[in-house]
Amino acid sequence: MSTLSVPSSPAAIKKLEKQFGKEAKRENCEVKEALKAVQSIEKQKAKAQKAATKADQAIEKLTKIETVTQKALNKATHHHDAVVVDLRSAERDAEVKHQEDERLTADLEAKKAHAAEVLQAQLAHAEERKTKISQLREQAGISTPESRLSDASAQ
Repeated sequence: MSTLSVPSSPAAIKKLEKQFGKEAKRENCEVKEALKAVQSIEKQKAKAQKAATKADQAIEKLTKIETVTQKALNKATHHHDAVVVDLRSAERDAEVKHQEDERLTADLEAKKAHAAEVLQAQLAHAEERKTKISQLREQAGISTPESRLSDASAQ
């Protein structure tokens, strides 16, 4: 925030309070958006983990089928080739899903860090606004118990 000159009228102070209130509201919206983004990434991460687990299970199942099929290779050559193709496809899918899970984990951490930064900035700005309003009121000789800004930032 920039340094402010001391307004001499109550109307100017009210105008500043209104401006600070708008800033607080905008910052609240930014925090909500950041938290919503975190929730979205968390949901995507959970889905990616579940898909990766299913892919791992599919690999295990197809590996067992491949072993059984190799024992009966003379009778089931065609069946064996089909399972090998499925296995390779499942391994590729699992690798892609693991990579997606790792990417989403990194995105989640970045979003959490961003949300924490935005929240800290909002808290600091709210306190700074409250202090400046108190100082402005004190310097202007206006004594009211609490300003609307204090009430708005407390919510």
